[in-house]
Amino acid sequence: MAGGNRARRRLAAVPLLLLLLLPGCQPIPPRTGGGLDEGPTRWLMLPDEVRQYRRIHSTRETVDFNEAFWRRRNPDPAAHGNEFARTFYERVEAADRLYSEGGVRGSLTDRGRALILLGPPPVLRYGQKKVPAWDPGHPGSPSNVHTHGIVLESWVYPLTELPPTLAERIQEDEPRPEIVLVFAAEPRHTHLIDGEKYLDMAARAAVRE
Repeated sequence: MAGGNRARRRLAAVPLLLLLLLPGCQPIPPRTGGGLDEGPTRWLMLPDEVRQYRRIHSTRETVDFNEAFWRRRNPDPAAHGNEFARTFYERVEAADRLYSEGGVRGSLTDRGRALILLGPPPVLRYGQKKVPAWDPGHPGSPSNVHTHGIVLESWVYPLTELPPTLAERIQEDEPRPEIVLVFAAEPRHTHLIDGEKYLDMAARAAVRE
């Protein structure tokens, strides 16, 4: 009986081994333990891929999806490995080091998403903006509205610094020499307030049709 248990454990490890051996990419865990749409790889996923992934129910389907997912994003299928996947995981590691917020890993924050999809900004600018805030006051006292300043962090990308396929998409949308992502830096959280569409474009431009 003990020998049979050991054999079953060895067989159960085979699917994980297959995932680890896939060339040029990292394993995607099955849906039951969290997965592609819950980690930083979510920033790459297109809507049709999200729907397809959420229908996965087996390890074999996960392996097939994993292979197809990275193959669609391999800029040179004839080359050894996948340069896009390698760059992606390097950026994930950098984002985790730089942008963690209140227990949230950096690659899952807005700035982490931008770093993953566009790379580090060639130009970084800071400014301030006055915004209204409501203070309800203490019970029995009148409330009041006042203003406070928030720090704006702008990431500037000249189109010449972006991948050609992405630059073409941006020019088709609205010709411009550069794009700007603007983040509002609150004390505990920094969130994107302008430039969302460029991140969506970057995710789509990464896919090799």
